Parts: sequence; C-alpha cells; structure tokens
Amino acid sequence: MLLSEIKLGQQDQAAALPGHGPVQTIAVTSGKGGVGKTNIAVNLALGLSKEGCRTMLLDADYGMANVDILLGLQSEVNLLDVLNGRQRLDEIIISGPDDLLIVPASSGIRELSCLGVHECAGIVRAFSEFDQTIDSLVIDTATGISECVASFCAASSEVLVVVNNEPTSVQDSIALIRLLNSKYAIAHFHVVANMVLTATEGNELFHKLLTLLADDHNVLVSYAGYVPNDDSLRKAVVQHKAVINAFPRSRSAMALRNLARRINHWPRRGHPRGHLEFFVERLLQHNNVDMEELS
Repeated sequence: MLLSEIKLGQQDQAAALPGHGPVQTIAVTSGKGGVGKTNIAVNLALGLSKEGCRTMLLDADYGMANVDILLGLQSEVNLLDVLNGRQRLDEIIISGPDDLLIVPASSGIRELSCLGVHECAGIVRAFSEFDQTIDSLVIDTATGISECVASFCAASSEVLVVVNNEPTSVQDSIALIRLLNSKYAIAHFHVVANMVLTATEGNELFHKLLTLLADDHNVLVSYAGYVPNDDSLRKAVVQHKAVINAFPRSRSAMALRNLARRINHWPRRGHPRGHLEFFVERLLQHNNVDMEELS
C-alpha cells in the first residue's frame, strides 16, 4: 500500500464538527543558528493558545531539540520512541502552559538528526493516526538547509523565516529562501525580524532582504513583524519560561503576542476538518515513500 492510500483518521466525523476550520501549519525556520528561532516558535505557539486556538508545537529541530527545556518540562519519551514503534504519537505528547500540546524530540540522537525516507514515513504514519482536533500546528525546524527542514517547510501552509541584523543571518536566509523556492517550489515566505532595536530597524532589515531577492521573481516575501532585543526574553530563558508568560508586559512579549494575533487571522488553506490531513498529505507529496517498507 502506498503512503498516498493511507486512510487519514475520522475525517468525515471531523468535517461535521462546527467551528473547526483547516489546521494552520506554520514552519518556523532560519538560515543559521543563534537568531532566536526556537524562542519565536515557542512563544508563537503559546500566543496562539492564548488566542483560543487548540495548538500543537512540534519540536522538529532533532539535532538540538530544546523546546521542552525552554519551558522547563521533562519527558522520558520522545518522537524517536514513536518512530521505533514503542509509543504512539498521542502517548508522548506533553501538556504545556496554556493547554499547549508539545511533541518533544531529543537532542543529539543520530536517528533523528539524520532523517531518511523510513523516518519520514514513520512521521507521516504517526500524524495520520493522530485524531484529536487542533487549530494550529507550529513546527520548530532545524537550522539551515536539509531534507528534513525542506520536508516540514513544504508540508506547511506557512513558512516563517527568522532573521536578525547580522550579515551572515541575512545571507543564509536568502540562500534558504532561494533553495526552498527553486528545489521545493515554495513560493511564499513570511519574515520575522528578531532581536532588533526598533521598528525602523526591523523594517530596514526586511527591505534589505527584499532588495537581495529582487531578481527572484517567483518568490513572494511578506513582512510578519519584528521582535525587539529585550533583556526580559533572556531572563525568561534562564527561568525556563516563555517570555509571554514570565514577563507579559515586556516589549518582546507584546510583540510576540501581536505576531500570534496577526498569524491567527491569516487565511487558512485546505479543507475544513480540524485534523492534520492537510499536513500529512503535503508530507506524502514531498516524501513519496512506501508504507510496506516499514512493516
């Protein structure tokens, strides 16, 4: 049986549920490390939860997984246990603050940092069997360009690129966007200017990217907003808390809450079911692997 023939659980039931639109899937990625990608992903997911969205946060940064560490959570099981068949996806999910659902990974495990066809198929199968209704799925991808990063970006309805004002961050973000567009046909990207001093600096950083991408006519880049450089965010990290909970009136927390509100109002793509069929189907299209190989 091909992956494309998987029955994606309970879609008819979910379609009948009032008020559940398509799942909004957001891949949070960056061209280089150290730009605050995971902090953006964590606080965005919590911000969406505070907006009333049933939200899941997938830690897909398998080489340096630290979503649970940032939130002061611990788990004895993770996605590797799902891939190895020891656990189901719903059995490893952690309940975080604000009813956030978290799918933990584990840092430094080779099987997760170098995903191949079999591992991607295992992820597809795990998500196809998950039948809880959610509104938003936020994916903290790995840094840089890899098949794993590309898979999750291609499977998502929105790609959020985190960039700061360092020249290497700008250049690596350009390289990431160009590759995802040319090789994986991703055409629309949202940019978050992180760790900037002012709104003006954030706008200037975004327009710098636009200028460098001026000759890439197939790429559409939108400005999602900026997050200011803020000591409160660093203090929250030390406390193993999200800044929007630890220091809700800080500049960074308010910027992240505003980002979540804007994203929550973006048009949603896909069919109104409230389950993860859209995400799974996109993973299927990108990976095109055979389920029989996994049995």
